[in-house]
Amino acid sequence: MADERIAREDIIRIAEGLKLIEEGVEKIQTVMREKKMKSIKEIAAELIPVFKSDDESLSDSVIERLG
Repeated sequence: MADERIAREDIIRIAEGLKLIEEGVEKIQTVMREKKMKSIKEIAAELIPVFKSDDESLSDSVIERLG
């Protein structure tokens, strides 16, 4: 295992994934600043009721955005 090297393509894929994570964190932080939210717990308190009340159509729209 120690002498296995990561292929260049794998490094590029990892870098792309890290960039997507960074962009996602930036979006979350922007919304949190705009809404003056201080914690992930506050976000969850807002999201959970929305998901429960509009489960099917919201799930579809979230899946569509992620696709």
